[in-house]
Amino acid sequence: RPERPAPRRPHPPSARRRARGVKFPDGESGMTTAVGASQQLDEVGDRRGTGTEFANEIFAVVDVLNRESGLRRAVSDTGSETKARQGLIDAVFTSKVSPDCKELLDATTTCKWRSPAALTRALERQGVRAVLRGARQADRFEAVADELFHVSRLVRGQAALQVALGDPNRSVADRQELLMKLVGGQVSEETLVLARRAVVASDSTFEQVIDGYLHVAAEMADRRRAIVTTAKALTDAQRAEMVKQLERITGSPIELSEVVDPTVLGGALINLGDEVIDSTVAHRLDQARRELG
Repeated sequence: RPERPAPRRPHPPSARRRARGVKFPDGESGMTTAVGASQQLDEVGDRRGTGTEFANEIFAVVDVLNRESGLRRAVSDTGSETKARQGLIDAVFTSKVSPDCKELLDATTTCKWRSPAALTRALERQGVRAVLRGARQADRFEAVADELFHVSRLVRGQAALQVALGDPNRSVADRQELLMKLVGGQVSEETLVLARRAVVASDSTFEQVIDGYLHVAAEMADRRRAIVTTAKALTDAQRAEMVKQLERITGSPIELSEVVDPTVLGGALINLGDEVIDSTVAHRLDQARRELG
């Protein structure tokens, strides 16, 4: 059943898309380079380790790179020779990671990164994919995706919990423990690992990170997930029509996840991962207020 969330924080104007079927430009842009590099890592990661142990190893590397900004800049600097970047990775990580993880790190030196953050995001993605590959091997892939969605909605439905999980004055361990008290013992190991990891993010809310994981899962299943927020639950006819239109726009099978949020007033907010289509009444009113001044 659709969940009722806490009051929704509006997206900044730059994150909204009103037109149907918004497309991001192709070509030799930095984003295209980052996406291409991420896909290169997907190919390497899919051949290497699987499961939560491998994922936690990757997440630990990401944490090191995020703490050591100089190291992160150096290993992502496409102006440096590949051999030099490779040598730096060898010196820092060879004795600390498994051969599978080392091969994944080696692959980053052959990619072009538009920023140091693009490298760490791509590695983070590999950790998420490793967890989901393990879930697929254990025949829990769909169950994990469903659990992630419901954990996200559970948090979204409790404003105090949202604030607590995003409180920078609380340690990551403390926030993770808070989450474990809520869902521990009720979800699979894979969901638990990803939920704990989502708490670590400092530039996105817990719910936004989980939604990102859901989009990765949909992509791995050769479909796209659309998270649709409406003021009232969709009827069967509305749901079928929305799926039909989104599949026409995206050219991909659509998996629809629904959220009921009365604050949108009317219309729909559709999150497709790399695209956001906002035709809600709340958005139009907000836009009118900005235009009037």
